[in-house]
Amino acid sequence: MIKYTAIPSKENDSVTSLSPDGIVSTSGNIGHSGTVYLRFAKNWWPWILHLFVLSVSVSAGFLVQSESKCSSTKDELLGDHPWDRTVRFDGSLSRGSSHYKGPPSTEVDELWEQLVPHDETERVMVISEGVFQTVNTSKHSVKAPSNLGPGRLAAFEGFHYIHCLHNLWKTHYPEYYTEEANFAKERPEEWLEHVDHCVDMLRQKLMCDADPGLITYSWLKNHHNPHPNFNVEHKCRSYDKLLEASARYGVDLGDLLDEGIRRPDGETVVDFIEPPFDPLAEV
Repeated sequence: MIKYTAIPSKENDSVTSLSPDGIVSTSGNIGHSGTVYLRFAKNWWPWILHLFVLSVSVSAGFLVQSESKCSSTKDELLGDHPWDRTVRFDGSLSRGSSHYKGPPSTEVDELWEQLVPHDETERVMVISEGVFQTVNTSKHSVKAPSNLGPGRLAAFEGFHYIHCLHNLWKTHYPEYYTEEANFAKERPEEWLEHVDHCVDMLRQKLMCDADPGLITYSWLKNHHNPHPNFNVEHKCRSYDKLLEASARYGVDLGDLLDEGIRRPDGETVVDFIEPPFDPLAEV
C-alpha cells in the first residue's frame, strides 16, 4: 500500500460550515395601541424577509449538497474519501530523495507497479447501474458480461494518470526499457500518439485541479539567485482507497474465456469510431 508522510493538521485547519439555524424573535409588551408593533413591522420587515430568504437559500444549498453527496460514485465505491491528509511534497532535485526516481531497477519497477493494479483483474471493475447513472458518460458504455454480474465496466482514472506518468518516465531510459524503446523505433507514429495523449491528459488534469499551492524561495549557499522551494504542503486524499476499492470490485478474469471480454453475441450494440466525447452521441 502507498503510505503518505502526514503532517498533523493545525487546530484551526478544519473547515467549518455555516448552519442556517439563526432565529429572530421578539417578545415583551408592545403597548396597548399596537403602534410600536406597527412601527417595528414597517421598519424591520424587509430585513426579516431578507433573512428568511437567505435562510431558505442556505438550507436549499445544504439539501442540494446532501443530495449530490448521496448520488456520488465515491459513496458506494470509496465510502468517505475526504481531503483530510496534510502532506508536504518532496520537491528535492536529488535523485535519491524518492524511491520512484532513477536510475531504473527491479526495485523501482516494483514500486511503480504497486501504484497501479498490475493484474487487470483488480484494475477493471464492475460498477452498479446506480453508480453508472451518476457518471455523465455515454449510455452505450459497455455492460459487464452476465457471468460477472449486472453493471458496467469501469476503472479509476487515477490509475490512468499514473500509467501515463510512468510511461513518460520510461522514455528517459531507453537502454533499460528496451521493449518500449523498440516499439518507439518500429512504430513511431503510434508511440508518439500515445506519448502526446499522456501529456495532454496530464495537462488537462493539472489545469482542472488548478493547484493554488505557493512555491516560496530560499537562499542557498554558493548560489547568487533565490532558489524555489518545491516542498509545498498540500491537502490530499487517500490513494490507497482507490487500490482497495479496485480490488474489491475488480472482475475475476478466471470466469471468462481466454479471449477475455468480447463483443456479446446476438445483442445489438452501438459502434463508435472513437470513444464518444458527447454523452448523447449515438454513432
